Amino acid sequence: MSCAISVLMPVLNGDFTHLSEAINSILRQSFGDFEFLIVDDGSNQETKEFLADYAAKDARIIIITNPTNIGVGNSLNKGLEQASGRYVARHDADDVAHPERLAKQFAYMEAHPSIVLSCTTVNHIDMQGQNIGGYPVSTDSDLLEAELLLNSRLCHPSLMFRTKEIRDNGGYPVTKSAQDYLLYLKSLKAGFKFGGIDEPLVDYRINTESITRKNRGKQLSTAQAGSYQHVTRLVGEIDPQAFERFWFFVATQGQSTLRISDIKTLRPLLSYIQQHPAYYQAWKGSFRYVSRNALDLGFSIQKLMIAIYFRYFFNALY
Repeated sequence: MSCAISVLMPVLNGDFTHLSEAINSILRQSFGDFEFLIVDDGSNQETKEFLADYAAKDARIIIITNPTNIGVGNSLNKGLEQASGRYVARHDADDVAHPERLAKQFAYMEAHPSIVLSCTTVNHIDMQGQNIGGYPVSTDSDLLEAELLLNSRLCHPSLMFRTKEIRDNGGYPVTKSAQDYLLYLKSLKAGFKFGGIDEPLVDYRINTESITRKNRGKQLSTAQAGSYQHVTRLVGEIDPQAFERFWFFVATQGQSTLRISDIKTLRPLLSYIQQHPAYYQAWKGSFRYVSRNALDLGFSIQKLMIAIYFRYFFNALY
């Protein structure tokens, strides 16, 4: 039976307190026309019984069981294949959706038929559920596209997308990390538009023990490779080693090494950013902050020249 929204959440064991909060936050949504697809990716028996108990109490919950662990990307695609909703709303097993999340995102998507994927502003919470900040989302499609040039500023558990479009485009890339960012790049390549709701509709838990944080190095490498492919589609071939140094310089906020010669080598990319208003708006502040932070971490003439370049010479060409 079809519905408006399929909420898609992968699970691999985890903390039952946080898992209960995550599940209950969906079941208590003000919007009622949804199914809740929980993909059990090879969890232990205790978790299986925990999920089965929830499913027995609420018919909206559908448990999809992987006999063995197949990974997040494959699990998300398995759920996507079975989704009957016009939209898929992503949710994670330790995050909390605000009661109006589905209603407000559904209304937004219905009112903006050209938008294929949308995200929202999120609150950050710690392991005890205390608010420790947040992260806003841009609302302009061109700016959202520009912000995806080098990494993702979108919170994956706040994502809602049109099921048919993403399914027909092959679903999630099957990688061991950075599935969200690679999905966004794949969507941009297909010409899909992004939208944003600048209202916190998800509490995103900062979990220091999460798989994402434990595999941070692999995630960065996967994201860098995806970004390189995306950039070369926009500006043509550029030196991969220089781009890798530049990418990690930005991603680590100046903690890795960038050479002065890399600035010249990456002129096609930097000129592209300067010449396009949305890209310049998206990245000028980041480049200036990162280069200044690198200088603060340890002085060198090379760092000083890079900071001066981004502070005084990296200006828009329009």
